[in-house]
Amino acid sequence: MAFNGRFVFGMIHFASKQGADIKALVDASGHSADDLCLETCKLESYQYNAVLELAVQQTQDDFFGLHFGESMNMVSAGLVAQITQSCETIKQALDYACEFAQLACSSLPMQLEERKNDYKLSMNPEPVWQQESNLAVKQTVDGTLVFTLNEYQELTRKQHYPIKIHLPFSRPKSTLEYERLLKCPIHFDKDEIALFFEKSHIEEKVITSDYNLLRVLVAHAEERIAVINQDLGFFEMVKASVANLVKPQFPTIEEVASHFNISVRTLQRRLAEEGHNFKEIIETLRKDFAMAYLKKPELSINEIAYLLSYTDASGFIRSFKRWTGTTPQEYRRT
Repeated sequence: MAFNGRFVFGMIHFASKQGADIKALVDASGHSADDLCLETCKLESYQYNAVLELAVQQTQDDFFGLHFGESMNMVSAGLVAQITQSCETIKQALDYACEFAQLACSSLPMQLEERKNDYKLSMNPEPVWQQESNLAVKQTVDGTLVFTLNEYQELTRKQHYPIKIHLPFSRPKSTLEYERLLKCPIHFDKDEIALFFEKSHIEEKVITSDYNLLRVLVAHAEERIAVINQDLGFFEMVKASVANLVKPQFPTIEEVASHFNISVRTLQRRLAEEGHNFKEIIETLRKDFAMAYLKKPELSINEIAYLLSYTDASGFIRSFKRWTGTTPQEYRRT
């Protein structure tokens, strides 16, 4: 999981205007302000979560994500926004936004689906990130919704709004800010994050379309994605895919190989070339999920063991002690 440093610095700058301590927020990121401004700067999820949680706390703004999304413009959104500005249609712009979402936030992939009567734009937070900080996920999704809608209107110069929006979060006491900014029915407590659009609206022309510039920008984005994937290595790519396939049982090696459209033997060979194996991926993710689950007091040790596909709690406790040197109960207390 990785978050763009420039995006995080923009969020810090916005929070400071709302009264937050800019030095404390920069310190929470684990980077200097200069480093955050570099195109290559990436933050791990725990660093991003720390910044966002502190920003919400210091601004005392329960709708921080919505307001940050409202403040963002196309320039501050970087390369992906430049690509969307050069596209021929909104559909093409959204297709590229989904394809290159990794350049801004690899933990919130998007998917555009054409259906019989509408288009559905889904956002799918990485499960490990969601377990780490539901607050960070919610605020990020809120900001992405508002920015996506503002971008949609800026590209066409028309006041189009979604048909409806589905969110998996609890309904807040007041929905006035959602209504003000999104101007469509918001359905909370759903099992998905999705925006639904009129087909004719998605097929609108982009007024700033530039085919030649688009080719250059897309080529640049593809190069950056290739570098990111090369740096990650096959092990990290498989690990990310396994995390996304957890429902809640962990996928089998056959299911993961099928996901990559390769044989089990090829999957094992490519992992071995980097000094890893499939069992190691499962163990690493079990540990990540376990540490996130233990922060949720409503989950018992037996329930966590079940979610991690252990046959009983004792097996989970033994594994956790091997990973951390302490028991789950002791970890939870600290």
